[in-house]
Amino acid sequence: MWDNPRFLNATANVLLLVGLLTVLWMGARQVIESKAFPLRTIRINGELAHVTRTQVINALQGRLAGTFFSMDIDAVRVLFESIPWVRRAEVRRTWPDRLDVRLEEHVALARWGQPEDGRLVNVHGEVFEGRSDA
Repeated sequence: MWDNPRFLNATANVLLLVGLLTVLWMGARQVIESKAFPLRTIRINGELAHVTRTQVINALQGRLAGTFFSMDIDAVRVLFESIPWVRRAEVRRTWPDRLDVRLEEHVALARWGQPEDGRLVNVHGEVFEGRSDA
């Protein structure tokens, strides 16, 4: 076994590959968990008539955790979509330290139920919580 050069070369190649993959995995994990890539900016796009800056800040306050690489984008999207009048949110990472968010508001078509309930129907037939301007 030890006098077989093919076996020794194959064993050395396997060990080298395992070592290289381990180093790459550890390096990637270090980058993802590192505080060296914090998110500094959230840019919100979309024509907003009913959603206020205060609502956005209150929805996100203390709920965002992670770095550029480790931020759970789906969880952030769900946070934005929990804001009244937000129908859909699209969230993307933008290098080096920003989240770009595009918000689509509901377009109210009619009231649903009693006016004091605050429920409305949008043009897509979806019932949502929100106070009517009328």
